[in-house]
Amino acid sequence: MKCKFFSLLILLILTTSCGKNEHFNDRDNDPVNTSSFHVNNHQILKNNIPFQVKGVVYVPGYPGLLPWEIENSTSLPIALRNSIFTDIQNIKAMGANTIRFWGAPKFCYEALKIVGDLNFIQVIWIQGDVPDFQSPEFKSSTKEYIREVIDRIYSVFHDGSPPLVAITIGNELSESSILSTDAAHPEVHHFSGDYIVTDSNITATEAFIAEMADYARSYEWTTYGHKSLLTYSNEIRTADILDVPFLDFISHNAYSYAVPYYRPNTAPGSSSGTLFQGWIEELKSNHPDQPLLITETGLSISPNASHVGPPNYGYGGNTELEQATGLLQNLHDIQTAALPLAGVCIHEYLDSWWKFGLEDSYSQDPNDIEEWFGIVQLKQQGDWYVTEFRSSYDSLKNYW
Repeated sequence: MKCKFFSLLILLILTTSCGKNEHFNDRDNDPVNTSSFHVNNHQILKNNIPFQVKGVVYVPGYPGLLPWEIENSTSLPIALRNSIFTDIQNIKAMGANTIRFWGAPKFCYEALKIVGDLNFIQVIWIQGDVPDFQSPEFKSSTKEYIREVIDRIYSVFHDGSPPLVAITIGNELSESSILSTDAAHPEVHHFSGDYIVTDSNITATEAFIAEMADYARSYEWTTYGHKSLLTYSNEIRTADILDVPFLDFISHNAYSYAVPYYRPNTAPGSSSGTLFQGWIEELKSNHPDQPLLITETGLSISPNASHVGPPNYGYGGNTELEQATGLLQNLHDIQTAALPLAGVCIHEYLDSWWKFGLEDSYSQDPNDIEEWFGIVQLKQQGDWYVTEFRSSYDSLKNYW
């Protein structure tokens, strides 16, 4: 089933928001968002009510338009604006309540605001492969980027209270960079900021994350009078060398195929018996008094990878049906884990053709596993692209 690309509503919005963006800059008509997010031992709370994250990772990387190049744009092509608006409508229609953004241009927030009844998680994308996270120059540039992203959010949500579940201070910093940073700075084992104070046995990389998180909170509070929840998205390869319990909740990117490869001795899950459930239960048991959010889980349907099949599925090589079935299995594992989890974000909405740059973005490489995680696929139509739902979109819609 193809997503409807143009609609009268979208065209009306785009018409009224062209040029000087009068529609979006009308502060007098700004709807007031009064949402506030907190945490208890297991859950994220929205206005003091448990809020189970049902999220989707969304990066508007359409062919010929790289996410890191359009992020700062305030005059996106009309076709891309149409597509972003349609995508966010369809994410909501699927039953999701949260979008996990990174590299998002201003129009993503404008579209989310107009569609309404959606929340978002904002990833601060930190270059994960630098040799030294404690480099003064690198810390300065990271703080500059933090300011840019926060300013972009509040340029849309003028009431000072965006539906922002949390700010994610980094995603999957590389193992080699963590180890090199920690080795270069054995003297760094503590951080004390305006809002975050750690114990005295952290690593230099953990201190870097604490410093960036403290800066984000300080800047958001002093500039906009709001304090968002803070987290960092870790992953299985670095789970033993990076830990950030000084942030508001724990986040992990967890994939079923990664557990038997990196953690083959993981105990089976208490309910389903899968290694995936066993792994997320192990993660939760490490910090039973903090919420655990699975910030990424997904399956690639890249055609040229080896086929594995259930229950762990493969890094690529899955069929469309297996993608749908495997994602539902992951959601069931999260739902039935021994201790409650805060929710999950599906990786990802769109296939990512752009992984290796502009030239790569015009076609989908059957050998590149990372380009095939989407629950919708891109189809060329004339000189632009439309989206087509995969089975997993409908399965998630029925589940949620």
